[in-house]
Amino acid sequence: MLLHPAPGRWPASESADRLALGIGLTAIAAGGSSTGRWEAFRAALVGLASRIASAEGALPGDLVPLEGLGVPGTLAVVPWEGPGRARVEIELLETRAGLVPRVSDRPEESGPHAEIAALALLVALAADDDPDRLTLALGIEGVVAWFRESDRRAAPRNALSFALAHAHDRLAAAGRSLPPGL
Repeated sequence: MLLHPAPGRWPASESADRLALGIGLTAIAAGGSSTGRWEAFRAALVGLASRIASAEGALPGDLVPLEGLGVPGTLAVVPWEGPGRARVEIELLETRAGLVPRVSDRPEESGPHAEIAALALLVALAADDDPDRLTLALGIEGVVAWFRESDRRAAPRNALSFALAHAHDRLAAAGRSLPPGL
Protein backbone atom coordinates (compact mmCIF):
# COMPACT_ATOMS: atom_id res chain seq x y z
CA MET A 1 0.00 0.00 0.00
CA LEU A 2 1.26 3.42 -0.92
CA LEU A 3 -0.56 6.54 0.22
CA HIS A 4 -0.02 9.73 -1.74
CA PRO A 5 -1.48 12.84 -0.11
CA ALA A 6 -2.82 15.62 -2.28
CA PRO A 7 -0.86 18.86 -1.98
CA GLY A 8 -1.87 20.76 1.14
CA ARG A 9 -3.92 17.91 2.68
CA TRP A 10 -1.40 16.37 5.07
CA PRO A 11 -0.56 16.42 7.92
CA ALA A 12 -3.73 18.30 8.93
CA SER A 13 -6.11 15.87 7.16
CA GLU A 14 -4.02 12.70 7.32
CA SER A 15 -6.10 10.87 9.92
CA ALA A 16 -9.42 11.65 8.19
CA ASP A 17 -8.01 10.83 4.73
CA ARG A 18 -6.58 7.49 5.84
CA LEU A 19 -9.90 6.54 7.41
CA ALA A 20 -11.89 7.68 4.35
CA LEU A 21 -9.56 5.78 1.99
CA GLY A 22 -9.91 2.52 3.89
CA ILE A 23 -13.63 2.77 4.48
CA GLY A 24 -14.22 4.21 1.00
CA LEU A 25 -12.49 1.34 -0.78
CA THR A 26 -14.35 -1.11 1.48
CA ALA A 27 -17.65 0.50 0.46
CA ILE A 28 -16.72 0.36 -3.23
CA ALA A 29 -15.68 -3.29 -2.95
CA ALA A 30 -18.82 -4.22 -1.02
CA GLY A 31 -21.04 -2.44 -3.53
CA GLY A 32 -19.39 -4.18 -6.47
CA SER A 33 -18.99 -7.60 -4.87
CA SER A 34 -20.94 -10.37 -6.55
CA THR A 35 -23.66 -12.00 -4.51
CA GLY A 36 -21.55 -15.13 -4.16
CA ARG A 37 -18.49 -13.24 -2.91
CA TRP A 38 -20.38 -10.81 -0.69
CA GLU A 39 -20.90 -13.29 2.15
CA ALA A 40 -17.22 -14.25 2.20
CA PHE A 41 -16.17 -10.58 2.04
CA ARG A 42 -18.64 -9.64 4.79
CA ALA A 43 -17.32 -12.46 7.01
CA ALA A 44 -13.73 -11.33 6.41
CA LEU A 45 -14.67 -7.73 7.28
CA VAL A 46 -16.47 -8.74 10.48
CA GLY A 47 -13.53 -10.88 11.60
CA LEU A 48 -11.01 -8.18 10.73
CA ALA A 49 -12.96 -5.45 12.54
CA SER A 50 -13.16 -7.63 15.64
CA ARG A 51 -9.41 -8.34 15.58
CA ILE A 52 -8.56 -4.68 14.98
CA ALA A 53 -10.77 -3.50 17.85
CA SER A 54 -9.47 -6.05 20.35
CA ALA A 55 -5.75 -5.96 19.54
CA GLU A 56 -3.21 -4.16 21.66
CA GLY A 57 0.15 -3.21 20.21
CA ALA A 58 1.15 -3.95 16.64
CA LEU A 59 -1.14 -6.30 14.75
CA PRO A 60 0.10 -9.64 13.48
CA GLY A 61 0.42 -9.66 9.71
CA ASP A 62 -1.75 -12.67 8.88
CA LEU A 63 -5.20 -11.56 10.00
CA VAL A 64 -7.44 -12.34 7.06
CA PRO A 65 -8.06 -15.80 5.58
CA LEU A 66 -8.81 -15.50 1.85
CA GLU A 67 -10.16 -18.98 1.10
CA GLY A 68 -13.77 -17.71 1.09
CA LEU A 69 -12.83 -15.33 -1.73
CA GLY A 70 -11.34 -18.16 -3.75
CA VAL A 71 -7.69 -17.43 -2.94
CA PRO A 72 -5.62 -19.90 -0.89
CA GLY A 73 -3.89 -18.73 2.27
CA THR A 74 -4.13 -15.57 4.32
CA LEU A 75 -3.56 -11.93 3.59
CA ALA A 76 -0.13 -11.07 4.96
CA VAL A 77 1.42 -7.68 5.67
CA VAL A 78 5.00 -7.65 4.42
CA PRO A 79 7.52 -4.86 3.87
CA TRP A 80 7.06 -3.02 0.56
CA GLU A 81 8.57 -4.98 -2.31
CA GLY A 82 7.19 -2.92 -5.18
CA PRO A 83 3.90 -3.19 -7.02
CA GLY A 84 2.12 -6.54 -6.81
CA ARG A 85 0.49 -8.57 -9.56
CA ALA A 86 -2.77 -6.63 -9.48
CA ARG A 87 -3.11 -2.90 -8.91
CA VAL A 88 -6.16 -1.18 -7.46
CA GLU A 89 -5.88 2.58 -7.18
CA ILE A 90 -8.38 4.68 -5.24
CA GLU A 91 -8.54 8.42 -4.88
CA LEU A 92 -10.57 10.71 -2.68
CA LEU A 93 -12.38 13.56 -4.34
CA GLU A 94 -13.22 16.52 -2.15
CA THR A 95 -16.76 17.66 -2.93
CA ARG A 96 -19.35 19.86 -1.25
CA ALA A 97 -20.92 16.65 0.07
CA GLY A 98 -17.62 15.53 1.64
CA LEU A 99 -14.93 13.11 0.56
CA VAL A 100 -16.01 10.78 -2.24
CA PRO A 101 -14.00 7.62 -2.98
CA ARG A 102 -13.35 6.69 -6.62
CA VAL A 103 -11.44 3.80 -8.12
CA SER A 104 -9.12 5.22 -10.78
CA ASP A 105 -7.33 1.99 -11.77
CA ARG A 106 -8.15 -1.70 -11.40
CA PRO A 107 -7.21 -4.98 -13.04
CA GLU A 108 -9.06 -5.79 -16.25
CA GLU A 109 -9.58 -9.44 -15.37
CA SER A 110 -12.44 -10.50 -13.12
CA GLY A 111 -11.90 -11.71 -9.59
CA PRO A 112 -11.96 -10.49 -6.02
CA HIS A 113 -9.34 -7.78 -6.62
CA ALA A 114 -11.31 -4.93 -5.03
CA GLU A 115 -12.28 -7.03 -2.01
CA ILE A 116 -8.69 -8.18 -1.41
CA ALA A 117 -7.36 -4.66 -1.99
CA ALA A 118 -9.83 -3.28 0.57
CA LEU A 119 -8.85 -5.92 3.13
CA ALA A 120 -5.15 -5.25 2.49
CA LEU A 121 -5.60 -1.51 2.87
CA LEU A 122 -7.54 -1.96 6.12
CA VAL A 123 -4.85 -4.25 7.52
CA ALA A 124 -2.12 -1.81 6.46
CA LEU A 125 -3.96 1.12 8.07
CA ALA A 126 -4.43 -0.82 11.31
CA ALA A 127 -1.00 -2.49 11.41
CA ASP A 128 0.60 0.09 13.67
CA ASP A 129 -0.47 0.71 17.25
CA ASP A 130 -2.58 3.69 16.26
CA PRO A 131 -5.07 5.53 18.46
CA ASP A 132 -7.48 5.66 15.48
CA ARG A 133 -7.57 1.86 15.19
CA LEU A 134 -10.91 1.58 17.02
CA THR A 135 -12.39 4.21 14.72
CA LEU A 136 -11.30 2.14 11.72
CA ALA A 137 -12.92 -1.00 13.20
CA LEU A 138 -16.16 0.91 13.85
CA GLY A 139 -16.07 2.27 10.30
CA ILE A 140 -15.79 -1.29 8.96
CA GLU A 141 -18.74 -2.22 11.17
CA GLY A 142 -20.64 0.71 9.67
CA VAL A 143 -20.03 -0.49 6.09
CA VAL A 144 -21.27 -3.97 6.99
CA ALA A 145 -24.34 -2.46 8.68
CA TRP A 146 -25.02 -0.21 5.68
CA PHE A 147 -25.04 -3.11 3.25
CA ARG A 148 -27.11 -5.23 5.64
CA GLU A 149 -29.79 -2.51 5.74
CA SER A 150 -29.67 -1.25 2.13
CA ASP A 151 -29.10 -2.75 -1.26
CA ARG A 152 -25.56 -2.87 -2.60
CA ARG A 153 -26.38 -0.65 -5.57
CA ALA A 154 -26.22 2.52 -3.44
CA ALA A 155 -23.40 4.95 -4.17
CA PRO A 156 -20.19 4.18 -2.20
CA ARG A 157 -20.20 7.75 -0.87
CA ASN A 158 -23.48 6.97 0.92
CA ALA A 159 -21.95 3.92 2.59
CA LEU A 160 -18.83 5.94 3.48
CA SER A 161 -20.91 8.73 5.03
CA PHE A 162 -23.02 6.24 6.97
CA ALA A 163 -19.94 4.32 8.19
CA LEU A 164 -18.19 7.49 9.39
CA ALA A 165 -21.37 8.66 11.16
CA HIS A 166 -21.71 5.19 12.71
CA ALA A 167 -18.13 5.32 14.03
CA HIS A 168 -18.72 8.86 15.35
CA ASP A 169 -21.92 7.90 17.13
CA ARG A 170 -20.46 4.73 18.68
CA LEU A 171 -17.38 6.59 19.97
CA ALA A 172 -19.48 9.48 21.29
CA ALA A 173 -21.92 7.11 23.02
CA ALA A 174 -19.00 5.39 24.75
CA GLY A 175 -17.57 8.75 25.86
CA ARG A 176 -14.42 8.22 23.79
CA SER A 177 -12.55 11.11 22.24
CA LEU A 178 -13.18 11.65 18.54
CA PRO A 179 -10.23 11.64 16.15
CA PRO A 180 -9.74 14.78 14.06
CA GLY A 181 -11.87 14.86 10.95
CA LEU A 182 -14.48 12.33 12.08
